[in-house]
Amino acid sequence: MTVPSIMLVDDEVSFVKTTAKRLAKRNIDTITAFSAEEGLEKLATNQDIDVIVLDIKMPGMDGIEALKEIKKVSPLTEVIMLTGHATIESAIEGMKLGAFDFLRKPCDFEELVDKLEGAAKKKQAHGEKIDAWKSFLQSSTLKGLMVPLVEYATVSEDANILEAINALEEAQKAFDPKRYRHRAVLVIDKKNHVVGKLSQHDIIQALEPKYAESKAPKKGALAHLGFGRKFIETVSLQYSEWDKPLQNLYKKALEQKVNAFMYKPTEGEYINVSATMDETIHQLIIGQHHSLLVTDGSVIVGVVRLTDVFEFICLRLKTMQIAVSSEENANSSDAHHQEEG
Repeated sequence: MTVPSIMLVDDEVSFVKTTAKRLAKRNIDTITAFSAEEGLEKLATNQDIDVIVLDIKMPGMDGIEALKEIKKVSPLTEVIMLTGHATIESAIEGMKLGAFDFLRKPCDFEELVDKLEGAAKKKQAHGEKIDAWKSFLQSSTLKGLMVPLVEYATVSEDANILEAINALEEAQKAFDPKRYRHRAVLVIDKKNHVVGKLSQHDIIQALEPKYAESKAPKKGALAHLGFGRKFIETVSLQYSEWDKPLQNLYKKALEQKVNAFMYKPTEGEYINVSATMDETIHQLIIGQHHSLLVTDGSVIVGVVRLTDVFEFICLRLKTMQIAVSSEENANSSDAHHQEEG
């Protein structure tokens, strides 16, 4: 472990100077401040400080208020509270607000050093977790997350809508039940190249082609464009295909070809298989896409879906939440035992 960077914040000048000298003999760099306000000013220009030793009772801003500001400015910086017997309750409050620990004044120097080392290790561990998360996003590729093309629903561009529906249903049956189900079909040409996508929305529209006559822009249905429910209901009266006999729908499902309703992917909907998770998330969100076609050279090898990326992020956040909660529970337990003592 590298030597930690420490800041002492206390209005007792003699204590600060003496402690700083003794820490220097241990090769521990120390910044000193004689008020909470001064400490915050120095923290603003020294974001790499690992641990702050903070007195609770000081003129002006007290240690508790300073702790709150420290956690806003530098959340990873650990804080050890210094307290007299009269302010022990405040020290416990500080622990609840995120302080690493507290020491009663006058404190034993060796105990202080032990606390400093423990706090510095905790800060370093948190930093490593964040660095690991960033590194994971930057270095992880799509192979483990994408749906291989062979597992995705595909249909020929000469197929009809009913065949597309059947292809989607069969792919959903064979797909891993633990993952989100498919919501689209890929359209392939005679050379087995992907030439389009057919969503559930596209399939329903194909069963009533009149919708295409007044089709709203892709990213804004009528309601999103500001039209109210009554207006939409009025428009819907013009398209009464759904109250006709089922045979009509079946006939249209056989007649309508997928190539007339499929959506042709744009350049921004292709991503290389070597792309990082960071790049993938950026492309999905900025482009507002539900999925991207994953390529290896000139060949499409799979599909990465927004639902899979969302699940990936949720699982990672839950993992971090469990780790953080475990640490907080451990700290809370320690604080409780010290309070009883």
